[in-house]
Amino acid sequence: MSVDISSLVLLTIAIAIGLGVLCVLVTFHRAGPHGSRHWGAGLIGLGLSFGLLYLYPRLGLPLLYLGWLGALVSMHIMARALLRICGIDGHRTGFGIAVIGAAALAWLYFGLVQPNPIRQMDATYVAGALIAARAAWDLGRHARRSRFRAPTLTVAAGLLLVAARPLMEIAARDVHSGAFDPVQVFGPPGMVFFRVLVMTLLTISVLWMEVSRIYEAVEDQATHDELTGLPNRRAIVGQLGHELSRAEREGSALSIAFFDIDSFKRINDTMGHAAGDQVLRWVANIIVQSVRPYDAFARYGGEEFLLLLPGADAEAAVAVAERARLAIQQGKCVADGKTLPITVSVGIAAWSRGVDADALRRAADGALYRAKQSGRNRVMLAPVSLEAAA
Repeated sequence: MSVDISSLVLLTIAIAIGLGVLCVLVTFHRAGPHGSRHWGAGLIGLGLSFGLLYLYPRLGLPLLYLGWLGALVSMHIMARALLRICGIDGHRTGFGIAVIGAAALAWLYFGLVQPNPIRQMDATYVAGALIAARAAWDLGRHARRSRFRAPTLTVAAGLLLVAARPLMEIAARDVHSGAFDPVQVFGPPGMVFFRVLVMTLLTISVLWMEVSRIYEAVEDQATHDELTGLPNRRAIVGQLGHELSRAEREGSALSIAFFDIDSFKRINDTMGHAAGDQVLRWVANIIVQSVRPYDAFARYGGEEFLLLLPGADAEAAVAVAERARLAIQQGKCVADGKTLPITVSVGIAAWSRGVDADALRRAADGALYRAKQSGRNRVMLAPVSLEAAA
């Protein structure tokens, strides 16, 4: 190796291990899935693998194979770390083992059957490209469901570069057989510098992605009910404000409906809160299946739920609520092994111009109260004049 290449390789090793240690230290005392910590462990392994490749010309061929194997295993660990950060089910262990196993078979074939060190290196490049490309594919699919797409897409783009660069080098290479110079293990200076740059930018992006993921989880906890998974009161009240603004601006219809489980306190008192929780989840699921896809549904508090019906006038809102009420009445709710007869009372208010969110909620709540007083298990509509209901 020339002095310049040697210096760049040593710099690559130092940066890989340094970035890995940094990722581990940054996340050491933080609870959670530790995706960045696993990414850091993979970087450390990658740096050590580069060290083995650096020493191979001096200490023999076994270090070359150990270095290649260590690099591929480290890349697989880093890919799994990305899936962990994104909360993607499955860690692609079978895929990683298959790719690394195929590379090992290629090393044996081009080492013993048809000796060709260049092809051995090409097999390593292809295996690494497949691991990076699969991780980029998984991240790209996850980004479509994430509210914070930028960091995920940035990491996916970086992985595509990692996958494409060695394949481009293989395609552009003139010589595909014979022995290779140790310089070819790491590539020309430009390739080494590219590797260091991408590794650094990827690590920064991975930390950015995990911070975004943590923020997204905290935001979900603040706006969603832990028991049912529905938006909570804070979230639905904010959405009601947005829907009212749009209805005022566009002159469109808007209705809201309060659902309340009848005699819910008796269920808690006689069967316990665990059974009550099962009933809450069952009712929430039935209503979600009964309403329109673009309606917004949330747990408002206790056994009470709030439904926003954009574009629905009073008649349409009553039809949706009645469909949900009947589905609950006719359904079979099983709590603690017992089938319980569950019903709900519903109060509906249709918006009219000039009525604010508080008045609309008071009107729907008043209609719910009248539904309870009238014998429960029914849908009641607030008066046309919401001011009168207030």
